Amino acid sequence: MLLFARQELVDRHRGQLLGMAWLIIHPLCLILVFSTVFSHLMRARLGASSNPYAYTVYLIGGMLAWNLFANTLARLSTVYSAKAHLIRKVPVSLGLMPLHVLAVELVIYGISMGLFAAYLLVIGFPFTMAWLALPTVVGLLSAFAYGIGIVLGMLEVFLPDVRNIVAVVLQFGFWMTPVVYLPEILPSWARDLLLLNPVYWAVEAVHAIVLGGRLPAPAPLLGLALLATGLLLAARWMKRRLERELRDLL
Repeated sequence: MLLFARQELVDRHRGQLLGMAWLIIHPLCLILVFSTVFSHLMRARLGASSNPYAYTVYLIGGMLAWNLFANTLARLSTVYSAKAHLIRKVPVSLGLMPLHVLAVELVIYGISMGLFAAYLLVIGFPFTMAWLALPTVVGLLSAFAYGIGIVLGMLEVFLPDVRNIVAVVLQFGFWMTPVVYLPEILPSWARDLLLLNPVYWAVEAVHAIVLGGRLPAPAPLLGLALLATGLLLAARWMKRRLERELRDLL
C-alpha cells in the first residue's frame, strides 16, 4: 500500500518541470487567492465578525475538508477498474490495495493544512488546544469516505454508470454542505436537512476547531464514527461475497 502511494505521488508529476513541488504550489495558490479576494478585494465578512480574515479562514478550512472527502470518494469509486491491469497480473488484496488512495489524499491534506496553519500564524489568528481534536475529525471523515468509496468501487465494476452518478452527487453535495456559505442564511427546513448530511458534521467540526477555537460537539462525531464503521463492515462483507466475480470481470 505504501509503495503504491509513493509511486502515485511520484507519477502524478513525473516529467513536469517543478515535479512534486506542485504538491505545495497548488494549496499555496488556493490560500493566497482566497485570502486576497475575500479578505482584501471583496472584504467578505463572516456574520457579525469584524475580523477581515474570518471568512477566508472559514472558507479554506471547509474547502480543505471537502476536497479530502470528495477526492477520496471520487477516486475510490473507480479504483478497481483503474487498477484492473495490476489486479489481473498480481495477487493484490482487494481490501488493502485501495488504501493507497486514502494515503495520498491524506498526504495532500496534511501539506495543505500545514500551509494553512502557517497562513494563520502570519495573520495572527489564534491557535487553541482544540486543534488537538482535528486529527480525530479528519480520521473519521476519511474513514467515512473510504467506506463509501470501497462499496461504490465494487459496484462500479458491475455498473460503470456509478462513476457518473458519483460525479453528479458530489456536485450537489458541495452545495448541500456549508463550505462557502453560513448555515444561518438557509431557511429553517433546509437547515434541518443539513443535519442529515454526515459531511456537514465533519465540516462544522473543522469550523468549530479552526475558527471558533473550541472542541466540536461529540454527538455528530459519534454518529460519523458509527456510519464509518457500518460502511467499512459492509465493504468487507461485499468483498468476501463478490471477490471472485470482481476478479473475473476485471
